[in-house]
Parts: sequence; structure tokens; C-alpha cells
Amino acid sequence: MSSLLFALMRENPIPGLAVASLNVVIALCLMALSLLLGITIAMIAWAHSLATREPAPVQLERRTVA
Repeated sequence: MSSLLFALMRENPIPGLAVASLNVVIALCLMALSLLLGITIAMIAWAHSLATREPAPVQLERRTVA
């Protein structure tokens, strides 16, 4: 398969350039997807930590009446 692609590139470089640009587009899409998933997972973990946190106990100030 690769020998066929090399033969095509010697005659016409356009298919090789098209494949290279497609690879760049796919790589950028995968990077954007991984960044989006990372941000989503971080936000879900942050919301989960807020939901499971126990409230701080409220202590009332004691006053003595004399």
C-alpha cells in the first residue's frame, strides 16, 4: 500500500499533501476533544467534591448573664 502511495506522490504531490493536511486536521480535532474532556472531568470532580463536603458545624457564642 505504501509503495502505491509513493508512486502516486512522484507523479502528483497533491494526494500526499491532502493526506498530510487531513492528518493535521484530525490531530487538532483529537487535541481539542481531549482538552474538552479534561475540562469536563475536572468540573465534574469539582462539583462532586462540593456536593460531598460536610457542612462546618455552627458554634453559638455562649454568654453568661450576671
